[in-house]
Amino acid sequence: MKMQNSDAFLDAISFVSNITGVPQVDIMKSGRQRDSVVSRHFLRYYLRRNCKMTFKEIGDLTNGHHSSVIHSVRYVEDYSLFDKTYKLYKESIDARVFVHKLTPREKITKVLVSQRNNEFKCNAILEIIKETINGE
Repeated sequence: MKMQNSDAFLDAISFVSNITGVPQVDIMKSGRQRDSVVSRHFLRYYLRRNCKMTFKEIGDLTNGHHSSVIHSVRYVEDYSLFDKTYKLYKESIDARVFVHKLTPREKITKVLVSQRNNEFKCNAILEIIKETINGE
């Protein structure tokens, strides 16, 4: 792996982890957890669009094949047309800045989709409600 590619990869995975809320370790796991898979799609999209790496290089960095990278790029482009959250993530990656703050409703939806345990869901939603009430 070239040094330039590894620096770009570290920046990319950090950025994607921050916008999606999925830990970097989970993004790189080979499991099929929805959050991890979608974050991996966005990581591959980021590397392709912002780092101008080849499909093969990105596949090697993300433990996939070149065809997986092609699928990820198309997935992000297609789903961002219909899903507001995906559109937000895509625009953030294109601009390299997190463009928009999530509304309380979007935060709650994200928690409901991403957390498995009901206790964690309840605690996370209560935190969002407290933040909203306090005006944070």
